[in-house]
Amino acid sequence: MKRRIVQMGALALLSVPGIVYAQVDYSGTIPTTFAITNTSNGTLTGNLGAFSTLTIGSGTLVTPTVLAFRLRSNAAYKLSANSAVISGITNGVASAAGTTAQGIKTGDIGFGITAAIDQSGASVVDGGGTPTRLDPIVAGYSVIGGWPSVTDGHTPAFTKTLNSFFGVDTQILSGPRISASGDNSSSDNFLLVTVGLAALPQYLTPAAFSGTVTFTIAAP
Repeated sequence: MKRRIVQMGALALLSVPGIVYAQVDYSGTIPTTFAITNTSNGTLTGNLGAFSTLTIGSGTLVTPTVLAFRLRSNAAYKLSANSAVISGITNGVASAAGTTAQGIKTGDIGFGITAAIDQSGASVVDGGGTPTRLDPIVAGYSVIGGWPSVTDGHTPAFTKTLNSFFGVDTQILSGPRISASGDNSSSDNFLLVTVGLAALPQYLTPAAFSGTVTFTIAAP
């Protein structure tokens, strides 16, 4: 019996020969984060629609080059738009037929998402080659099937125009968390959204016009 006690004590001493333990902690916070960038992962700036000269013809819409941008998030999101005028254009519904001279209005310029949302990134939550995620476009803001036709040479019946969200942040798109990982330089963790404008050249009051559209991504 004494022999066993001595042997067990020797083993215990050999297993921790002069070791001193010190414990230190680490901590941090991952914030809820949303991002909008251009297709080069830089700041989104430039022209949404450079109409140039709206030369009057016969029933033909002018549709400037569309604008594509990238959305990233680590939480559910909504995308909103807000339009404003700078010069030469006023806010209001589309110019109607009548005997009063008309100037161009925000309601004369159609707005919409012109292409299916690209969810194909390999680091997009439920995305990839065969995505299963849903990013619903708010009713009226999809023109993926094309712009409306022109009737009798007047502003067509756009489902949404710059007047639809003038001066108010208005949701146009939403969905679940976008990015599974990566940062703002990653090439596979974003949704690609494409938007555009359309207008019909008409005998409106001559003017050079300009305005802005502000996009915001935030929590629903």
